[in-house]
Amino acid sequence: MAENLLAQVVGGLLAVAGVAACLYWYYYWNTRFEGRLLTEGPYSVVRHPLYSAFLMLAIGLAVALPLYETRLLLVVSLAAVAVYVPREEEALISQYRQKYKDYMGKVQYRLIPQVY
Repeated sequence: MAENLLAQVVGGLLAVAGVAACLYWYYYWNTRFEGRLLTEGPYSVVRHPLYSAFLMLAIGLAVALPLYETRLLLVVSLAAVAVYVPREEEALISQYRQKYKDYMGKVQYRLIPQVY
């Protein structure tokens, strides 16, 4: 019983943090993106902060509410990110060329700082 409560608390906090990070990204993007490469704010931590935030939300939901639907959301989200992140990076290299490559050298992690 205590394990379930701990999972609900930890998962809930992770989900709330994911929602907060998604909202922060949305605000940051809408107030700063003008067609140039963004490298500040959340983009100074990971190269794909929206994906990171959404995965945090999906993981939190799957931990707090271990239902078929939340687990499916997590699996589908992980698969989508695994497909779209490399494609997006190719498109960004094509669009921004050396500037994006320099950014990749500066911000080495795609989604999780010090991990990936």
